[in-house]
Amino acid sequence: MEKKMIIRGVAILCAGISASVFATNHLSGNAAKAGGSNPSERHAQSSQVMGAGLVGNGAKLQFGTEPTTDIPAQSETGIADTEFAALDDSGANTTQLDIAPLVLNAVEFASNLELEEGQSAPDAAACSPSLTSAPMVDGLIELMLDAPCHPDTRLVISHNDLAFSAYTSDDGSFSAFLPALSVDAKVDVFLSDDIFLQTELTIPDADDHLRIALQWNGEARFSLHAYHDGAQHGDTGHVHALKPFDSDLDEAFLISLGEVRGPEPMIAEIYSIPVGLSGKSRVEVELQFTEEQCAQDVSAFISDNGDTANTHLKEIVFAVPECPAQPGMVVMGVEFAPQHAALSQ
Repeated sequence: MEKKMIIRGVAILCAGISASVFATNHLSGNAAKAGGSNPSERHAQSSQVMGAGLVGNGAKLQFGTEPTTDIPAQSETGIADTEFAALDDSGANTTQLDIAPLVLNAVEFASNLELEEGQSAPDAAACSPSLTSAPMVDGLIELMLDAPCHPDTRLVISHNDLAFSAYTSDDGSFSAFLPALSVDAKVDVFLSDDIFLQTELTIPDADDHLRIALQWNGEARFSLHAYHDGAQHGDTGHVHALKPFDSDLDEAFLISLGEVRGPEPMIAEIYSIPVGLSGKSRVEVELQFTEEQCAQDVSAFISDNGDTANTHLKEIVFAVPECPAQPGMVVMGVEFAPQHAALSQ
């Protein structure tokens, strides 16, 4: 049990560090604009707006990578000067062309070319990115990418209906812990515009956990919240990105994924709880809106690990009040998928 707790803690810590700045903005906000830093006071503002709604079943989340500009490759080939014998003054006879130096130069060039090609092969192999995965406790997937020739490069990770964007490190590596959304798990990684990697593995205990994933594009301030045993906003049983554990229900947790930088950032938060404990939990989605978002519809996507024979990606839309509007919060409740295999048994 102690080892399991350590591994789980490392998984949550890694995910929490990668999203800490973003989560801080989501949950604490700008105190001057939000009218206070007390979470309970901010949560009370949710009565200002009643515009959240579910707008579709089977919605499709589209994602891509950074646009790049193809630059035509250019090369210059230096050719050794070759002297030809000139015609004699009479024009009747010509001196014999000395082609031996030209032939030798061509052979030498071909030899050098073969050597260069032979030397470049190991470099190309070393640049080839690799993707590996391993099952972990609590139905988690440990994902590891090694792309030494792609430092600080945007990538998109996709698993079932879940998708988020991130960046490789300075040495081209990336790692994350993903809550598995199916027993037969498949994870796709899109690196730059032309590299696709995939890993498959079996997560035997994936169906032992109920999971809800919230994901969105851009810099909207969405957040996923779970409340255990009747807890209220800010209580011990309140789980969110800045407090991903409940000390009284340690098998339930929340993982944040994605980075808010670059074009079209894709962010995700996944809440997980064992099936047998799901009755102790209620889940909500919050949107903190700003004055600049007045009179706008702001959307996100919800998915779960229900029956994978059906599509469970749904778009939810929050209607922000007409302008002018003070900063506020919208709250919408989310239910677990009744089609979950463990619940139907």
